[in-house]
Amino acid sequence: MTRRETLSVRLAAMLNTLLDDQPSWSARSSEALGSDGRPMEYFAVVQRVADRLMFLETIAQAGVEERIVRTWILSPQGPGQWCLDSAEKNHEEVPGQWLDEELVEATLRLSGAQSARLSLEVAAARSPLAPVVSVAGNWERQRRRAFLVGLAGCVLLVALGFGGIQYQRMLRLVGDLDRSIAQSSAMQNRVARRLGERVESLSAELEGLRADVSMEKDAFLFSRRQTAMTLRDQAQSLSYRDFSQAKAINYLASQIEKAATYGEVLYQLSRIPENNAQAETLLAIDRPNVVPLSSYKSTVLGLGYPVRFDGQAWDGSDFMISSGFGDPRASSLGTGGFLPHQAVDIINIRNILTVTPENTIVRFPGVSGSVVSAAEGKILRVAYDEIYGWNAEVQHPLSMEWRERFKGIQQLTTFYAHMAERPSFEAGSFVEAGGKLGNIGQTGRSTGPHLHYEVRVYRSEGEGYNRFGRFDRVNPYILKEPLVSG
Repeated sequence: MTRRETLSVRLAAMLNTLLDDQPSWSARSSEALGSDGRPMEYFAVVQRVADRLMFLETIAQAGVEERIVRTWILSPQGPGQWCLDSAEKNHEEVPGQWLDEELVEATLRLSGAQSARLSLEVAAARSPLAPVVSVAGNWERQRRRAFLVGLAGCVLLVALGFGGIQYQRMLRLVGDLDRSIAQSSAMQNRVARRLGERVESLSAELEGLRADVSMEKDAFLFSRRQTAMTLRDQAQSLSYRDFSQAKAINYLASQIEKAATYGEVLYQLSRIPENNAQAETLLAIDRPNVVPLSSYKSTVLGLGYPVRFDGQAWDGSDFMISSGFGDPRASSLGTGGFLPHQAVDIINIRNILTVTPENTIVRFPGVSGSVVSAAEGKILRVAYDEIYGWNAEVQHPLSMEWRERFKGIQQLTTFYAHMAERPSFEAGSFVEAGGKLGNIGQTGRSTGPHLHYEVRVYRSEGEGYNRFGRFDRVNPYILKEPLVSG
């Protein structure tokens, strides 16, 4: 806790002890001394209003009408925790830089510290306070008045014995004392009543503010939930060919469900893609959505990652799959239809700078990364065509695990497409695992720099075919661990 919070808790504990389950408490000391040694009068009132504590202090120099009036209001903040709501001196708010010192002096006055002094500007008590108002209040005051009347009678008898002059002097003294008590009590009652009214007004205002905040929070949570549900309904209504757009809209809905302000909700709504191309760009560049290639493992034992940066670790951490195996893609034959994407597209996530309003990715200048052989093998072919651009296919030695898994397998190859230039190997050449074939590019029919990567299992009943035989394409990667939403 801060020093102010600690002092507020200490003052509240002292006030609660003085009240002792009573609604009010008051005390007076006429034996206090000021910092200059002159006599001072000190009067204190504690009152419980609802769950708050009100503390009123008056300090006056004997025989001088000028006085210092301090008022304190504290409210509970939890078990054993209290907060200073208000602090005034002569009906003006105490500046923040003096609050801690004023709190220290208030606790000294209540504890009757023998080393403390009182003055009109810096108040602290010297002598212990004696209660002058009971729980009932008026009964104690009447008893005091009765005592004073009795005292006056005694004084009268003494005055008769010592002469008329002493009698007149004592009579004036008693009258002055009685008027002073009456005036002080009336002023304290007025101040206490005004403070009580103020505390009640503040309590009503705070309750109103709490209700407004609660209603505003409920309205925001309802609006956020309804907006996310509307987006999910929109994604569900899209056709199969709009797979990427639906995926992006569902992603934005999940971001809205985590939004903390209306501004964040509006920002996510402004990013809703109008087509698949915009959706794929959004999913590729939005950092919270990026899952690096290093989070995937190969489905075929012995095959590594087909990309890397020269001279750096071959772990896939700087790349991501922008289009997965099985995602709907427009047919490369230009027929207007959609076919499952039987490969993975891999991009470099470090060199994306921004996206233009036309949905074009702007990249940092330089190489987008290297295309490397996923395992050792023989270059089966190097070619160029209008769809795949510069491409290469590598045949790998069959392992026992591959023969057992893929029934009827004749050979297993990896296929690499859209390279920036002609691969550095010729057909029939041997390449080691991780050997560089070329650079990631966008030759052929490509929307941007990326690697089109396939794993092909050649066997007689395969669905695809080329001059090397019939083959099936298999999903190259699966996640090492399932993604956790939230």
